[in-house]
Parts: sequence; C-alpha cells; structure tokens
Amino acid sequence: MKKIIFSLFILASCFSASAQNDRSSQDERDKIQQAKIAFLTSRLDLTVDQAKLFWPLFNEYDSKKIMLSKEYGQKKREIYAKSEDSRNMKEEDADKLLDIYLDQKQAELDVEKTYMKKFNEVLNSRQVWRMVSFESDFRRSLYDRMRRDDKEEPKRGGNRN
Repeated sequence: MKKIIFSLFILASCFSASAQNDRSSQDERDKIQQAKIAFLTSRLDLTVDQAKLFWPLFNEYDSKKIMLSKEYGQKKREIYAKSEDSRNMKEEDADKLLDIYLDQKQAELDVEKTYMKKFNEVLNSRQVWRMVSFESDFRRSLYDRMRRDDKEEPKRGGNRN
C-alpha cells in the first residue's frame, strides 16, 4: 500500500509541477520516467536480488523500444513532410507509411520476444506478465490523472470578478 501511495505521490507531483512551470520537454520526460519506475516497482514486488538484475535489463529494453520509436517516427515524419495532410497524400506515400508501420511492429515484436526470455530468467512468469501489462495501465493512469487535473483546473483559479 505504501508503494502505491508513493507511486501516486510521484505521479501527482510530476503533473502539478509541469502544470505550474513551463519546463523543457526533457524534464517532463524524466519525470514521467521516474513515475514509470515507481509505478512498475510497486507492480512487481521485486526482491533485492531480483531488482539488481531486473533494472539494468529493463533499462536496456526500454532504451531499445525508445530507439525504435524515434527511428521509425523519423521515417514517418520524412514522408509526412511531403504531404499537406493524410487525405491528400499520394498513394505511394501511403504505401510507404504502411510498410514502415509493419516494419516497426515487427521490430518491436522481435525486441519483445528477446527480452521476454531474458526477463523470465530474472522474474517469475506472473511478474513478467505484470511488467508487460503495466505499460497500458501506466498510460491509462497518466491519462486519468491528466483528465482529473483538467477538470480541477477551473476550480483552482477561482472567480476573479
């Protein structure tokens, strides 16, 4: 329970700080990464020995996923730069985008398969599944938090008439 409260505290502080200050996108990414680590830590219930082996492996895995996202994102941006919008895109460019999309999905799947085997050497299957499913849960919690913050925003400002 303490881990969950700690995770939510980190998550809340990330969003309140970013809402109050206009910080660089790198600072925001770092805060989200910290919240992600806290969220995952509470989810996995790692032993000390597991943590020593897991975190370097997870950081390597996460870096590869980020690298793939940047690599394929750049390829897509190059094609998008040629078009005014997706409705008026040339058929040839749309075909290239579809090929890039499928190549990216295959590359991501290859990374997943490689690292699932490595994670299974460190964690039990239940923990590996929690790790796999945590990313969508984490995104959902970020989205929910942002939605709550947006609803609360007018209340914070008060009526200044």
